Amino acid sequence: MEIETGTVGSITKKHFAKLHERIQSKYEEMQKKLEKSKSIDMLLDADEDFLLQDRKKCTSVSDLRSIHEQDNSIHKNQNGNFMETIVYFDKQKDAVSSDIVYNHIDIIDSECVSLASDIKCDEEIDTLEENVFFKNNYLNTSLESLNDVTKESDEFSDPITPPPRSIRDKINSKLKQRKESRKRFKEYFSINSNRYLAKTPKKNKIATVTVVLVELKGLEDSDEDKQRILSFRFKLGSEKRKSKLIRSSQAHTKFQELFSFNLYDEDYILEASLWDRDIFIGSCRLNLLDLKKEKTYQIRQKLEGEFKNIECFLLLTISGTTMNTVFDITECEEEESRHMMQKKYAWFRVTDQFSNVGVLTVTVYGAKGLSGQDCYCVLNLNNERIQTQTDWRTNEPNWMKIITLKVTDITSILEVVIYDEKKSEEVGRIAIPLLKIKPGKKWFALKDSTLKEKAKGNNARILLEMYITWNLIKAAVRVINPKEVNYLQTEEKLTRHAFAKNLSRAKAITMWIMDAFKILKSCFEWESKKLNLLALFIWIVFCLIAKLWMLPLLLLIPFYWYRPKITMEIDSADSKTEKEDKNVSLRQKIQSLQEMVQSIQNVIGALASTGESVKNLFNFTVPFVSYLAIFFIVTIAFVMYLIPFNYICLIWGVHKYMRKFIRPNHIPNNEILDLLSRIPDDETVMECEELPLGDISEDDELTLAN
Repeated sequence: MEIETGTVGSITKKHFAKLHERIQSKYEEMQKKLEKSKSIDMLLDADEDFLLQDRKKCTSVSDLRSIHEQDNSIHKNQNGNFMETIVYFDKQKDAVSSDIVYNHIDIIDSECVSLASDIKCDEEIDTLEENVFFKNNYLNTSLESLNDVTKESDEFSDPITPPPRSIRDKINSKLKQRKESRKRFKEYFSINSNRYLAKTPKKNKIATVTVVLVELKGLEDSDEDKQRILSFRFKLGSEKRKSKLIRSSQAHTKFQELFSFNLYDEDYILEASLWDRDIFIGSCRLNLLDLKKEKTYQIRQKLEGEFKNIECFLLLTISGTTMNTVFDITECEEEESRHMMQKKYAWFRVTDQFSNVGVLTVTVYGAKGLSGQDCYCVLNLNNERIQTQTDWRTNEPNWMKIITLKVTDITSILEVVIYDEKKSEEVGRIAIPLLKIKPGKKWFALKDSTLKEKAKGNNARILLEMYITWNLIKAAVRVINPKEVNYLQTEEKLTRHAFAKNLSRAKAITMWIMDAFKILKSCFEWESKKLNLLALFIWIVFCLIAKLWMLPLLLLIPFYWYRPKITMEIDSADSKTEKEDKNVSLRQKIQSLQEMVQSIQNVIGALASTGESVKNLFNFTVPFVSYLAIFFIVTIAFVMYLIPFNYICLIWGVHKYMRKFIRPNHIPNNEILDLLSRIPDDETVMECEELPLGDISEDDELTLAN
């Protein structure tokens, strides 16, 4: 092999021989492995009709792949070189011909492999020219030396053994492989998920469907030991909701639960099913296309299934649309609609239903300073619930929504609540009585969920414009009829704060009644002579000229006495007590709770004892007192028969006024309560019952006889 002069100067012949031998040995090993693998693959893929003809030459082992030799011939060209034309057929391609030029033919019979020296193939010229190390005389130099030093190279080639690895290296390699596999899995999953999201078209939200599950009727009564565990399941498109589990053994079951669904295109069928644990009872389907938007419907739907006469009561509203905004109506149209409503609900038009008292129009412009983003506004009036669309990514939403609500009771309260859709929490709310609504725009400060404190945020407020039109006669008639039930109002759970608040309210109203009696009592105690003389004169005049129709006029006195000043003071006092309650320690809270429970216990015991005394008065538990009560009743009736009622009232009033002068040391009392106090209650009666005696001795009997 020819070597350049610069290289000979730096490398000795000995080192070059060893290096050359190692390269040759490596090359031979690789060539053997390559030939063996290719020969096995091609023998498996070769056709059964493959025929090897005499003296046919192959350029390499790879030409055995799918060769079907036909019309191959060897001839000399003009330069005197032997040429062979090989025609072969591929299974998936057309016939292909190839020319091979032979300068010198050398055949080796080992392992049935033909090696050619000095072969120049047109298809492998590019590969040979790329090898710079062996240059152009690659076959003449390297292959001959490889054949000569095959045995010697085996002696110098040492077996390659992998270096020893510690346990730490093995663990690190395993961890590295696991991290790489997880990384590949994440990349694959992210690529596929993004591809799936890109393929799935995004649905357009049309509105929000609000379903209030109120109650269920028509179930058969069951034993208390075998209570049902009922639940409702709703489905609208791909969204599903499940109600809370209700244990019930009665035919009437209340749920009082609210669900919200997003309404998309082509999803207009609401499915509802009733289940007892995992047992199907019945179902129903509602087509939302039959319902108008921005209106609350009260639906009583029968369930289809094995059980008959099962009916569920639902409140359903489709709202949150982008329709009915400020931009959809002009000022002229707005004024015209208001004028029409005033004509419709004029005081003399009473031909319509009395439940249709009036109409309320609320324009929800927007809010500022909210503590949350992605907010929408909900308006609740009795059982009607309508909401605006959601304004995304801002704490100053602009809804510009016009909402029209039907008024069924003029004494109702409008609730305006703002929710954060992503967090599913309340941002703020206000409560506005309908009779306090003034027409026009107004900013309202938002409160928290308790309606006592300010809402979170930077001076959270909402801008509303409200107009209400109602019929006076219908509203008056509606007031003296039963009030509409709020289907979502549930009983308050037992908590210390609620218990203390209700007890303080009861104490306040009790003190209010006691103050009224004290004022009446002060008229007979002569604490102020001028007021007592004036009261006595008014009482005498009233008793002399009073008629039966004048008695209701006495109820006007409290209206005059209690004017709106005191209510404001009471409200401020309540707010102070609530603020003071927050700064109370744990021991004081426990002590106040004990006092509250004790006071409630005593009040309930006193009421029960009085009621039992009245009952025992009528059933002759104490016969003497019962007969005495009968005598007093007959005597009073005989006196009222003889003396007119006016004179009886006059005598009773003068006696009350003059009692302080007749008997100055007398303690005021009530004769009826004094009579009832002599009648024992049931506890006292049970304590006074005698137990049956056992066997007594003869001495005891003799003692009784003597």
